[in-house]
Amino acid sequence: MRKPFLQPQSLETQRTSRQVLSVSQLNRKAKGLMEGEIGSVWLEGEISNFVSAKSGHWYFSLKDDSAQISCALFRFNNQRLSLSPREGDKVIVKGKVSIYEARGDFQLVADYMEPAGLGQLQQQLDLLIKKMQQQGLFAPERKKALPFLPKAIGIITSPTGAAVHDVISVLARRCPMIPLIIYPTQVQGKQAANSVKQALALAIERHECEVLIITRGGGSLEDLWCFNDESLAQAIIDCPIATVAAIGHQVDTTITELVADLRAATPSAAAELVAPEQQVLAQKIDYLYQELSSHLQNRLQTFQNRLNIARLKLKDPENALHHADIKLAKLKQRLKDAFQSRVQLYSQQYTDLSHKLVGLNPKSLLFEQQHRQQALSLKLKQLMKERIQGQQNKLNLLAANLDTLSPLSTLARGYSITLDSQTRKVVNSTADTQIDQRLSIRLSDGEVDCKIIEKSANH
Repeated sequence: MRKPFLQPQSLETQRTSRQVLSVSQLNRKAKGLMEGEIGSVWLEGEISNFVSAKSGHWYFSLKDDSAQISCALFRFNNQRLSLSPREGDKVIVKGKVSIYEARGDFQLVADYMEPAGLGQLQQQLDLLIKKMQQQGLFAPERKKALPFLPKAIGIITSPTGAAVHDVISVLARRCPMIPLIIYPTQVQGKQAANSVKQALALAIERHECEVLIITRGGGSLEDLWCFNDESLAQAIIDCPIATVAAIGHQVDTTITELVADLRAATPSAAAELVAPEQQVLAQKIDYLYQELSSHLQNRLQTFQNRLNIARLKLKDPENALHHADIKLAKLKQRLKDAFQSRVQLYSQQYTDLSHKLVGLNPKSLLFEQQHRQQALSLKLKQLMKERIQGQQNKLNLLAANLDTLSPLSTLARGYSITLDSQTRKVVNSTADTQIDQRLSIRLSDGEVDCKIIEKSANH
């Protein structure tokens, strides 16, 4: 009778050969395999089922036309993001593919999110900023100081936007005697950069302002992109008029703001920077007037006392009065000269202090420290590279020396090692051998067996 091809296993054999896993163990294994094989990925899709939990964590699905995946973005990561995602937003997400063990759910644990389509723009902006920074176009020493009290202020912006109304309102409150000139321009779209350059050229040609404010309200990166135009940045750098830029919100950064002589957080802040407050100017003038008046009265009183004493000493009243009149005229002239000199001195001191205050702007100091940190970082990387190269050269030298001392290298040069075939001990002398003894001779490429027929000793 033919035996069956497969023999049935006994129950005991089945129990000893199979491995039974719990659900938790299976999910844990699957999670480990998935995280180890796939790792970190970038995904683009549309947000759906978005939930912001009380714990601060974000839970949502990321979908395309034919599939979706559950996602989680925990609080300690989403707090670093500047966007507030909404249902239907198209985003790019970076994270690790994993499995939620408790339910066995396939999910993406995200650690970063950005609006779809902005990544390339941001990369272009970062590269342009790095290029211009290396050219020294953002250096503080290249930038011009703002005039303390400009004869006129120019505003390059859209005449219908909210920014121009904010600037006009602040300047009317702070220093209404300064004339304002608006140079209308586009602040968004493909032609906006050229429009701003034309307005800038017009302001330079007319030469009626001592400071220019380039501004617009907030917007997305695409809305502000015209202010990242390299040719516009060069036009601002070449502008002989001092410039203040306030583009977008405080967190936005544009090339125009970086190359301008001064950057302001908002349009209103730009207006406050270019014009002193009228009340402060009036108080300063009153103070100087009172100080000079007091000083003048003291000097006049001193001269009057000296004149009275001189009168008492005069023998000829007419002659004494004549000389006194001459002396008084000279003293008046000296006093007038001293008064003018003191006014000029105080004015110069006031101007110097204003310039010094501009130079101590914390933003400029912070930018200088950031530049220094970047230079030190580059130097550290270079030192580490040189140190690693030195250690690699040392390792190569030691390896070469080790290879020289290797027994195999010695055999390769024609030497051999003689061993006793039975004991495998090294034979160093003819005294350790005898006739008919079998020997093994190790060469560089193997061994040969031989038998001693005759031996002789060196004398």
